[in-house]
Amino acid sequence: MAHINSSNGITEPNSSVSVLTERIQNVSKRLDEQVIASQTAITVALATQEKAVSAAFLASEKALTAALSASEKAIQKSEAAQSEVNKVIAELTKDVISLRESRSQGVGDKSAKVVDKEQSKYNTGLMVSIGFNVLTFLAMIGGVIAAIIK
Repeated sequence: MAHINSSNGITEPNSSVSVLTERIQNVSKRLDEQVIASQTAITVALATQEKAVSAAFLASEKALTAALSASEKAIQKSEAAQSEVNKVIAELTKDVISLRESRSQGVGDKSAKVVDKEQSKYNTGLMVSIGFNVLTFLAMIGGVIAAIIK
């Protein structure tokens, strides 16, 4: 057992070992407390990180859902606009076809009028020619009859 020499105040070896043992136990106890505190801090930090990651994941899911919804709405609006454009194009196509038909009918009417006038002139010329031929024929017959009668 530990014995202290009262004359010089030096602790004998048995006493030193017990002090060192006590100190080692104290240091060991403090290390155990620090390990427990570190483990607790790590556990809290991990839990906090898990919550932060979960919150970030939920936020990204919401943002993605909102972006997809906005994209779908934009696509629907685009499709509706395209439908309207297609209707306008169909109407314009009908108008162009109608204009072509009316223009071709107008050209046909003009052409028919020109051909009709030419035909009328031809018919008039033919009638005049036939009339002169008939008169000439009648004059010849009249000359022949006059010659016979004399």
